[in-house]
Amino acid sequence: MQDKRHLMIIPIIHTSADFGSLGSNTRVDPEYETRAIDYWRLVFEYVQQLPLDFPKLTIYQDGLPDTATEIIMRIVNETQTPNYELLRWCRNKGAHIRGTEDPSLLVQEYHALQAIFNAENEEQKGMARLEYAKVSQILLEERDEYIANRIRTTLPEGGSGLLFLGLAHDIKCLLEQEMKVTEPEGLIDGSSESLREKLSGKERRL
Repeated sequence: MQDKRHLMIIPIIHTSADFGSLGSNTRVDPEYETRAIDYWRLVFEYVQQLPLDFPKLTIYQDGLPDTATEIIMRIVNETQTPNYELLRWCRNKGAHIRGTEDPSLLVQEYHALQAIFNAENEEQKGMARLEYAKVSQILLEERDEYIANRIRTTLPEGGSGLLFLGLAHDIKCLLEQEMKVTEPEGLIDGSSESLREKLSGKERRL
């Protein structure tokens, strides 16, 4: 009988670079940015120390579309963020990176956020935020369902996976009956809840 599958969820926080063109339209919080960069340094060190069999490791990434392999590889190669630097390091060790999210849901999320960031005045921004509030939770739940099913159908029996996932998501409850799901011990108190508290609500959803 094969061993049970194991998925480790690495909680991530977004730097301004993760927002691409959207990030250029919003003011950067220096304190938040410093915490985010420090956190990624800790994540990198943590992953480097894990006893992973990289050629048998599958990596899933928040915001990475489930699309053609050549598109996925271009995104991974061209995205200049601490998160994707770590993905490239894992890939160079032999890990397999999977497209993770429904592209259509990512487009809907992008357009909703774009309306906020591109608002010309506070009134427009307020209206865009209200519209985003109406759809964001539904989109988040649909994204989580897709991510969970993607892992469910692509992580092989006995295989190990790393899921780099933003703090707004909740995948563990969708998969823990089917596989072993853990969060890293010793990485900022070892849970996404403690990380949320340390960031004092500064994490921006994506």
